[in-house]
Amino acid sequence: MTKSELEILFRTHYTAMFRLAVSLLYDADEARDVVSDVFASLLGGMTIRSDNAQGFLLTCVRNSCINVIRHKHMRERFIRLFSTNAEPLANGPDDTMMLAELRDYIDNHLPPLSRRIFTLRYLQDMTCQQVAEAVGVSRTTVHHHLSQSLEKINAYFNNSKQ
Repeated sequence: MTKSELEILFRTHYTAMFRLAVSLLYDADEARDVVSDVFASLLGGMTIRSDNAQGFLLTCVRNSCINVIRHKHMRERFIRLFSTNAEPLANGPDDTMMLAELRDYIDNHLPPLSRRIFTLRYLQDMTCQQVAEAVGVSRTTVHHHLSQSLEKINAYFNNSKQ
């Protein structure tokens, strides 16, 4: 896709895409990021048919918003876990043991790049863009590694609870 074609798509569909993202995320900054990521993926080589451009772009925005929401829920769960374990005596030995098990899993089961991205994002509270710059990868790569890491951690803890 050429830059002029992308510019036409941007001018034609940006407002509808942004409105959809805001209605799903309730955050204008995140909505802008999602729409920008969709256009960046178009620049990266994703193809689009001109007869169904609006439907395709809105579907991309919706799916990206769902991914953002999913990551937020996981992030909130990890923040709760880490913040409730800031005072281990008040929360009991089970919480301390779960935190230790999580840290052990991260250190021993995640690949080095995924471990570094996960640590920067969730334990050092960096944004995905900051993590991407610190590690020297794209934001898409950061999202991919976070998604995989969270799936592995979820699967591990769900299986160990049974």
